[in-house]
Amino acid sequence: MVTLNRLVGVKPTAEAMRTALDGDQLDGWDAQLHDASHGTGVPSVLLVGGKGAEASWCGSVERSSGIRAPEFKRRTAALQLMAIDGEVYAVGHDDGFRLLPDELKDRSFGLSFVIRQIDPQQVRGLAASTLGQARTDIAVTPGGIPLSMLGIRAYDQLVSRIGGYLDTIELTYARYGRGRAVTAEGGCGLRLRLGVDSADLIADIREIARICHDRKPRPGLEFVEHFVPVRDLKVREALDLALDDVLGCAEDGRVTLAVPGDLVGVYGEAAGFSVKIGLRRADKVDDLSVSHLLDPVRVHRPGSRLSTLRGGKVRVYGQPELDGSTSAVATSALRWVEANVSLGERRFCLWDQSWYEIGAGYEKEIQATIASVIKTMPSWTPPPWPRGADEVTYNQDLSKTPEGRGFLNLDRAYVKNPLKRRNVLEVCDHLAPDGSLVLVKPAHGRSGPLSHLFNQGLVTVQLLQNSAAVRREFTRLVREKSGDTWHLPEDFVPRRIIFAIRLKPGAPVTSNTLFGFSQVTLAQTVRVLQQWGVTVEVIGIPDGGPGAVQNRGRWAAA
Repeated sequence: MVTLNRLVGVKPTAEAMRTALDGDQLDGWDAQLHDASHGTGVPSVLLVGGKGAEASWCGSVERSSGIRAPEFKRRTAALQLMAIDGEVYAVGHDDGFRLLPDELKDRSFGLSFVIRQIDPQQVRGLAASTLGQARTDIAVTPGGIPLSMLGIRAYDQLVSRIGGYLDTIELTYARYGRGRAVTAEGGCGLRLRLGVDSADLIADIREIARICHDRKPRPGLEFVEHFVPVRDLKVREALDLALDDVLGCAEDGRVTLAVPGDLVGVYGEAAGFSVKIGLRRADKVDDLSVSHLLDPVRVHRPGSRLSTLRGGKVRVYGQPELDGSTSAVATSALRWVEANVSLGERRFCLWDQSWYEIGAGYEKEIQATIASVIKTMPSWTPPPWPRGADEVTYNQDLSKTPEGRGFLNLDRAYVKNPLKRRNVLEVCDHLAPDGSLVLVKPAHGRSGPLSHLFNQGLVTVQLLQNSAAVRREFTRLVREKSGDTWHLPEDFVPRRIIFAIRLKPGAPVTSNTLFGFSQVTLAQTVRVLQQWGVTVEVIGIPDGGPGAVQNRGRWAAA
């Protein structure tokens, strides 16, 4: 695999590309720069290098054992810059991507591609940062799982990296890979297999650029691009001014240390850091803390603190070699800071040098979550609810209707509560023929019954997934209630849950007709259940109308 980056601020000429690679990132490398334009047919330069030394543990082993055991290791890197259709791309082999100056990388390039191309049902890995908490969560799922099971909150979590299986795509490896699955991981850069011959490599890069430009994100992955930095210039200026004031105060928790999303792996392997801010000499430390960044800035004049921090440098060093040489990644000091600032009632967070408003997308996220589980074409249509019928009567007669044929009535059928003696639990009102749990509830114009319904669904699934006693009781209950015609697996856990809801007479169930409190509760329930691997569907029970009457378990018009 290689790492592909798109560069910003570099002209598509060989001379500009050579100049871009002349920086601190080459310190300690035995590197050579070549003009590769002739071999590729496009403006191109190639940087190749390596470094080798005796392993750092050799001296320690000799002192502890008295045996001299010289072993050498060598690191290699290749970085090819190519100008294609007016854009400059960098193809890195081994440590090649580390030789690329941080400020030249298009930070959204890799992420922009994968959200347009990977299967959201087969996500293999993800990194997301929670705004306001200086926390990065990393999930690794080699076999691939639905994105919904990762529990990402689109309104306060920034996805910085995601990987998965690519859908049908015209890349060289996909065409000649003999049916092998094609994977990619995208963040700042894009890690995947590309063509080796120059013509194939250029064609692959053009196909990737076309996808980023022409295609929309895959359904379920759109939210990654919805969370955008604050665009209002006046608001950004006010936030910068407020942060400049905060940087002059004693530490109070509003500014914390944060790891840039694309450097999480580097941070985990770091042997040390150096911080160079302002005119002070660089401080070398074993472990980076926020005080290393704030103390040099605090003494500066008001109005200059933020710019001083932005101009500072943090270098992350790898394990030292025996000759004292180390590899380093250099970034702006501001990338290592997360700050929380309020403007009146609005809350903002600075993350990776950009301002975001906390909770700005909360309402949209709630509505989108609800809309995803209320289908225009539901999988099942419940029988109408006659005016005047109570919940017990409706449930008793549901399985006797054409719409409820094959459903097993479990209303008021209980299993023992493993957490409390002399207490019982109702798992569901009905069991559908496909094993889905069906929970029925009339709202009666109030949000309370729906909150109880959604909470029942959470408790039911949690106990069936985690309690062998509840599974044993429930499978026994199903056998008994079905007259020994239903035999669930002994290790049964639900894969789908249906909330069948009747609002006030004549009111359909939509994201707009649900009570405000119920919308929040439902969205939270859906996110949790999806994270547990359970599909959720909300279905409205149609109104039987004032003329509907009960007729031997069937609902009919009078």
